[in-house]
Formats: sequence, C-alpha cells, structure tokens
Amino acid sequence: MQKSIPMEAFAAIRTELQRRPLEVNRYRSLSGDGRSQAFGIVNRRCLPPDYSRNCWNRPYLYSLLLEFGDKYVKDISWNAITVNQNYRAEPHRDKGNRGNSFLVAFGSYAGGELEIHDGELIGKHNIWCTPIITDFKECLHSVKDFEGERYSLVYYNANVRNLDLPPPMVLQHEDGKFYFYRGAECIDPDIGLPHPLKKRSK
Repeated sequence: MQKSIPMEAFAAIRTELQRRPLEVNRYRSLSGDGRSQAFGIVNRRCLPPDYSRNCWNRPYLYSLLLEFGDKYVKDISWNAITVNQNYRAEPHRDKGNRGNSFLVAFGSYAGGELEIHDGELIGKHNIWCTPIITDFKECLHSVKDFEGERYSLVYYNANVRNLDLPPPMVLQHEDGKFYFYRGAECIDPDIGLPHPLKKRSK
C-alpha cells in the first residue's frame, strides 16, 4: 500500500462526476456492472492508437485527472486512466494494461474492498483514499459488494499495438471552457473528435 491521499484531493473530480455521470461502457459488461470509461491513450480497431473519445468530449474532467495524476501518481509511468463510477467489478484481469497500475478509490461508501484472488497481494484491500500499485494484468481481482457512492481511478500504461503514439494534445482554458488542440486544430468539446469511419460502409 502507498501513503494515503487527502480526501479533499478528489473533491473536484467527484463534483464533476456527480454533475455529469459517466456513460455505461457496454464493452466492459463481461468484467462488471456500472459506469466505467477510459481517458488518455487507447487502441482503436483498424486505426493507430489515439486519445480516447472521452478526452475530446470531456476535456475538463480529463484536465482534473491529469492534474491529480501529476501530483499523486509518482511511482509508475502512465499514459491512460480508467474512471469507475459505482462499478461492480467481477473477477477479471486488465488485459489492456502493460506493467504496474496505480488504483485508488474514493466516495461515500461502505464495503467495496478490492479483492485480489492470486499472486503476491492475495486478499482483501481497503483502497479508500489509499492507493495500491500492482500489475493487474497478471492478478485476478474484483470488487466486493458495497453500498453508497464508490469511485475509483486507475492510472496505467495502455498496452498499445505499437509504440508510435499520437502527437501530444494541448489542453487550454478559454472563455470558461476547456479545449483540446491538435496542432492548430481546435476540437469543440460539445462535438468531440469526428469518428474516422463515420458514413463509411462496413
């Protein structure tokens, strides 16, 4: 276990998730039930890795996640973040991760311990405001039943198909809004990143 993190450090992220809850991720239905979304670098079918749609659609939330990571996630390198909101994870392995991940939970909930089913850290772990770092690709893990409002953040390196990562994005605050820039191109947060396969036949 790592050193605990002050509850206040999660306040802005929690407020934003309460204001606008995450969407349910239908692609994670086999590993659990609830709201779970990826930010940062992701693999894309038939396309090179790029920033996730959530980064474009929710740049303010992404900016809060980056700020938190820069301040508290010191012991691992990372290029991706999974945010879970009341996500009841069944036993699974994080196949899309590479190397160690940083996991921490927060919110007003009872129960909800992280259970690791095999490996060196086998057992139940209370990760409320107290991070745990391990390789979740190698260990089977799940979340115990809980009541209340439970959030968690996972910082990790995405297991991308190649090492040719996209050019870095520039996040700017203008006129009370956050915007992403790719070079001189500004992405409207109300529209998001255009899907490259839209209107093309399958």
